[in-house]
Amino acid sequence: MSKQKIRFIEDMVKAKDICVLATSDGNTPHTSLMNYFADHAVMKFYFLSPKTSKKNKNLKKNPHVSILIDRRDENIALSINGVYSPIKKQQTVDAIIKLFLLKSPHMKEFAEHPDTELIRIEGKSAELVQGFTDVFSTKLINF
Repeated sequence: MSKQKIRFIEDMVKAKDICVLATSDGNTPHTSLMNYFADHAVMKFYFLSPKTSKKNKNLKKNPHVSILIDRRDENIALSINGVYSPIKKQQTVDAIIKLFLLKSPHMKEFAEHPDTELIRIEGKSAELVQGFTDVFSTKLINF
C-alpha cells in the first residue's frame, strides 16, 4: 500500500506546476501561489521569486516551509514540509532555470530579470490526504 501512495505522490508532483508555498518570519505565516519545477526523484522543489519579496525575506529568517499541491476537484491534497537550501554555484542555478523554463516557458522574462532569484526547497516529509479520512504520511529522506 505505501509503495502505491509514494508512487501517487511522485506522480502528483510531476503532473502539477502550481502550488501554494507557505513561509514564515517566525511569527506570521505568509502564503504565495507559485509555479514550481521539481526533481521528484529527490523531492527538491525550485521556485522563481523577486529577491526583495516577503517570501524571500522570510526564508532567510526561517528556512522551514510547507508546500501544498492539490487536486481540489478530487478532494486530494499533498502537503510537503521542507527546508530552504540556497544554491551556491551560479552554473547550477543556470542549469536548473533552463529546466524550469522547459516546463514553464511563460516565465522566461521573469527568470531573466536581474532581481529574480531561484529558490530551492528540499522536501523532508509529506502528507497525502484523499477525501476526509485517508491520510498517508512519509519521510522524504532518501526518497
